[in-house]
Amino acid sequence: MEAKGDSSKILDYVARSLNEEEDFHFLRLEFLHRLNIVELQIQLVQIKRRIQNEHVSDAESLEKLRVGLKHYATAIRDYQFLRNMKNVEKASIPHRKLLLQKYFDAELDLDDPYEAHYAYCHDVNANIDPIRESLLKYIPDNLAFSRSKCLQKGDGDLPEGKPPRSVSPFVDRLARFIISFIGPVFLVAPMIIMTLNPSQTKSLVTVSVAVIIFSLLLSFGVRVSNVDTLVSTATYAAVLVVFVGTSTGGSNS
Repeated sequence: MEAKGDSSKILDYVARSLNEEEDFHFLRLEFLHRLNIVELQIQLVQIKRRIQNEHVSDAESLEKLRVGLKHYATAIRDYQFLRNMKNVEKASIPHRKLLLQKYFDAELDLDDPYEAHYAYCHDVNANIDPIRESLLKYIPDNLAFSRSKCLQKGDGDLPEGKPPRSVSPFVDRLARFIISFIGPVFLVAPMIIMTLNPSQTKSLVTVSVAVIIFSLLLSFGVRVSNVDTLVSTATYAAVLVVFVGTSTGGSNS
């Protein structure tokens, strides 16, 4: 009967997580993983000491060594894998502890066993770029999110303080329009400035300022890799430099 009760609590807890949460949260069990690694490490050191002192590597010792090294490497990989999971915000940890205590703590005699690091799996490709994040702050929820996301969002706070994984088609199209509009502006505006009362000094200053502003916008406004940032900035600077050479040559002639 006791095992059946435990199974029922586990099923209820998993069902609640499926119905109420998009991400599944779990204990990272930092202490236990480190304890396991240290214990395996001590066992391997003892094997190493015995082999070095006796200058003998018999079949039994080699088998223990292979098994120990395999467990040791696996433990380190598992620990590293969990360390790379997304941490739950500190403000949300008490809520996670209360949920676990509500379902399971009645039969445990330990002092606060759920005081630990909490984590959840996250999709690294689902991050929203800063432009869309900024739009979400100022656009009403019924336009920024789909209907299902609005219902999940509740009182306006996303669960666990996590950023949304997706936005509405309206926000996506608006962000694309802003990017497509800013691109030509960065090309046309410097050219107009350099065309009016042209001079080499004015052209060089205009190009320098435009490239700096373009680099800042690309770095903080759009989420791209370092290589893409470098290539885009270099290409933009090359276009403006070509225009500087053309306009300067035309004015001299």
